Amino acid sequence: MEQALNEKLLNELRERVSELLAATQLMSGLVREQGDEKDRKCLAVMNHSLYRMLRTIGHMELCREDTPFSPQVVDLAGLCRDLGREMERQAKELGVRFRWELEQESVLSLADEKLLQSAVLNLLTNAFQAAGPEGHVILKCAADKGRCDISVWDDGPGLKEPAEEKNPFLKEPGGLGLGLPAVRQIARFHGGVLLLENREEGGLRAVLSLPIQEPAFGETVKTPAVDPFGGFSPLLVELSPLLAARDFSAEDTE
Repeated sequence: MEQALNEKLLNELRERVSELLAATQLMSGLVREQGDEKDRKCLAVMNHSLYRMLRTIGHMELCREDTPFSPQVVDLAGLCRDLGREMERQAKELGVRFRWELEQESVLSLADEKLLQSAVLNLLTNAFQAAGPEGHVILKCAADKGRCDISVWDDGPGLKEPAEEKNPFLKEPGGLGLGLPAVRQIARFHGGVLLLENREEGGLRAVLSLPIQEPAFGETVKTPAVDPFGGFSPLLVELSPLLAARDFSAEDTE
């Protein structure tokens, strides 16, 4: 019964998002032809709402046991490098003190790049929200003894253990709380784990610990076909809770 209810909720959300997407596409055309500044601001608010709904649906999809998993050869250190550079730009706008570190220049492993990108962006979004303006966030990638640990630190208030809910889609007001369950599911797909630790000096340390699955000789780095957000920018989708509506103008989302 509960599974059927959750599936019905997911389908309902997909339909609402399709309607919102059609409306924003129609409005985009009108704004380009004859819109003024007020129209552009209105469109940006609609786009922001759309991306936040896409994030919710994407996390609900990732919590499912039957989520498509497409491992390819991925450079885990390179993935963290790319995300670190992207987050540097966002950190400046948000006033967060951010840095990233790589202990190895390259760590090749079989993995689903899109899913891992979503997982790390999710942890970074949580960390940026917890740290707030003038707070500190660190992204680090380190490999040793057949494992790769992707760690995110923040100096926020730390993690408060939530009360156990029978339905994982229910949470206190402010969100559905699907982010960390989605990251845990992605870790399990890769044979890894998500570790959360409140730091003595304050804040939270989240570690996505993955076994390194070395590729066979002759395999090349490829981009997998799996995309939890249906072709929309993973960066804009995952960071939508952090960004303002003005970051979702028609030009930014095209």
